[in-house]
Amino acid sequence: MKLPAHSPFAIRSLIEQRLAQERLLIPRRSEAELSVPLCYPSPYHVAMSSLGYQVVYRLLNDPDYPRLRAERAFLPDDVEAWRRARLPLLTYESQAAVGLSPVILFSVAYELELTGLFSCLELATVPVLQSERGAGQPLVICGGPLTFSNPLPLGPFADIVIMGEAEQVLPRLMRDLLDAGLGDGHLLGVVERQQLLRRLAGREGLWIPSVDGENLPRVAQCDDHLLPAASVVLTPNTELKSMFLIEPERGCSRGCTYCVMRRTTNGGMRLVAPERVASLIPDGVTRVGLVGAAVTDHPKLPQILRHVVEERGLQVGISSLRADRLTDELVGLLGRGGYRTLTVASDGASERLRELVERRTKERHLLRSAQLAAAHGMKTLKVYMIVGLLGET
Repeated sequence: MKLPAHSPFAIRSLIEQRLAQERLLIPRRSEAELSVPLCYPSPYHVAMSSLGYQVVYRLLNDPDYPRLRAERAFLPDDVEAWRRARLPLLTYESQAAVGLSPVILFSVAYELELTGLFSCLELATVPVLQSERGAGQPLVICGGPLTFSNPLPLGPFADIVIMGEAEQVLPRLMRDLLDAGLGDGHLLGVVERQQLLRRLAGREGLWIPSVDGENLPRVAQCDDHLLPAASVVLTPNTELKSMFLIEPERGCSRGCTYCVMRRTTNGGMRLVAPERVASLIPDGVTRVGLVGAAVTDHPKLPQILRHVVEERGLQVGISSLRADRLTDELVGLLGRGGYRTLTVASDGASERLRELVERRTKERHLLRSAQLAAAHGMKTLKVYMIVGLLGET
């Protein structure tokens, strides 16, 4: 007999099933002074395709920080069924109640995930508004891609916001919290909480809404030697099934006016050497995803693809293809790496509009993309376009 979706046993069994199907690429830590729930305000299958989320999970379980460990938690697939089961929001690794931790971390990608943030906090029995949290309530820390584009909506709900790249800011913040006495089983009183937040105000990459108001600090940038980001958990139960994700470049050198990651953001485009990328691809994977704002602008992308496709015999995916960067060799490597659909972006519906938003894609680039796709046996060309740009007729 199939158990109903709102059965506590069915929910716990689903968590155990997903864990059993995962491949963890870092050692699993069982004990630490502070165990931090790392929450994603969208369901598991979305969250585990987020490279940024996986980077934070690695940071908090890094052997260099033995006092810390992280366990993952997600917005339930069916929030109402979870509520009917009368379960608190649980971590996956030990099925611990998220709301009992002194610190809760959230990775938020965009504004629409704020409703997922609210649901996660409600299931954890933590007040949604930071102004309503007092003695015995956890500190809620938010970060993620939203902090690059529109962090202010996080202000009423987060005690601390990590602005921008977390690779250096987050470990430093967690050391500060541990040194302040925060550990498993210790929750702050009202005065302790206020004093701690005031001490943290002004630190690089940290926004404390209750202290700073709407005065935002500069978005943090990590040192280049900490790049690239790469997957630490592989799972078939995700949008990018069992694909190992790695970042051969970060940022972009272009100036498209609508884009968060244009060249003025965090030093523009920062490249990772092909040898470094190759050294981090583990044995036993079958699919590699190259992730970044402008992967096809990497001057040594063909070298990276030759290693993945020809030397390792793996399938490959790229998060963004620029039509003006496609060559016969590049599309041929993508075809041999499993591509059946070539996806590019025109963004503006005409060259006049593309010039207006500094998107330099020409009509000839799009036509050439179609020719290359056909030449290498691809069945479909997909073209992304922004509809409704100012000045469109």
